[in-house]
Amino acid sequence: MNARKLFLLLVVVAALALVIVPALAAETRVKTLTEDEINNSYRVTNPARRSVSNVSVDLQPGQVVVYSTHTYPRGRVYQVMSTFTASVSNGRIVWQAVTASVDGQTVPQEVLNQINAWIDASWRNYFKSKHSGRVVSVEISEDAITITYTVGRG
Repeated sequence: MNARKLFLLLVVVAALALVIVPALAAETRVKTLTEDEINNSYRVTNPARRSVSNVSVDLQPGQVVVYSTHTYPRGRVYQVMSTFTASVSNGRIVWQAVTASVDGQTVPQEVLNQINAWIDASWRNYFKSKHSGRVVSVEISEDAITITYTVGRG
């Protein structure tokens, strides 16, 4: 093969590489959930458990506060407030219940541990079903949760 053909072949290969490499690169996406969207979502307006009602979500800088009413047999009614923070670990959002109270009384740490174990599995499965990719960051403001994640290779 002469030098001219070799040079032309290298130019063609380089051009193809320039076209293919961006297609393989990771794409960054942002998903924003507003407080209104969250409070109007099906799971907030129609909780999975019939004993839970009056659910509302209050976004505050760096945390999420969830209020709900829990009604049990024999007329027992409890007002529940839970505060959660979010962080990113290994490309996933990790929610952490930092406080919870029932009728104004703080729940024991072992109850918080149970809440955290349940949240870890349910949120991970929910987000994976809605969005493929790896989470880069999560930010909570007064009116929105902003999730930045990547899809594709990278």
